[in-house]
Amino acid sequence: MKKKTKTTMADLNNEKKEPIVIDNTSNVITWLERGLKLIKEYGIGRIVIGALLIAVLSIFFWFIFNPSRAFEVYDEWKKRQHDTLMELRMENAPKIQRAIENLTYKVDASRTVILELHNGTENINGIPYTKCSATYEALNIGAHPIASYYQSQNLSLMPFVTLLFDKGYWCGNVDELTNIDKALAFKMKSNNTEHFTACVIEGIDKPLAILIVSFDKLPNEHHDCNYNRENIRHIAMELSVIFEVEARLAEQTNRVSFFKR
Repeated sequence: MKKKTKTTMADLNNEKKEPIVIDNTSNVITWLERGLKLIKEYGIGRIVIGALLIAVLSIFFWFIFNPSRAFEVYDEWKKRQHDTLMELRMENAPKIQRAIENLTYKVDASRTVILELHNGTENINGIPYTKCSATYEALNIGAHPIASYYQSQNLSLMPFVTLLFDKGYWCGNVDELTNIDKALAFKMKSNNTEHFTACVIEGIDKPLAILIVSFDKLPNEHHDCNYNRENIRHIAMELSVIFEVEARLAEQTNRVSFFKR
């Protein structure tokens, strides 16, 4: 009679263990079959719409049951938006300032001012007022600043701007402006301006700003309007590209930054 050998834990540990293989192929095939069956029964369009509806309802209920967190997300989004646009403006500001300074010296003007268009308060029907404000100014030697006099100007009170948007460019003495926009002519006279040129800085689908080059003295015989027109239009086109890029990136920021977490 053979003697029974006792199996110890060490012997069990030394035995070669066969790896356990879990075959998920059948599960994958089953899910694929279910998916194909749903597509065949309801159509891909209905399934996509159903998925989108579920996603929208999930977001809606998340806002309902987490109102404080929803406001936190919104505040974070607004801060990211503001920071991105501020960085962009700080990057572009030196380029814009150099451009108008070079223009001022090149045409021997007293100053160059950029009036950027923006929204103001709304009327009782919710229609916003369009306004403009001086955001950049370059001064020649001896000229005094006037940008502070052109802040939040309501365009509905400036008939000259309507004419300028129609023509795109205007050049003349301030006395000629009196018949078009008496209030603006008076303001320019009070700032010692005698002659000026205005040019619209156009965007792709709307005007973005107004470039004004002013002279504190009437033009002399050496004043070349065609030369000035060429240089002013050239700078206006350069500025148009910068402002349009800002506008497009601002739109992109509005769309993307909320989901960039």
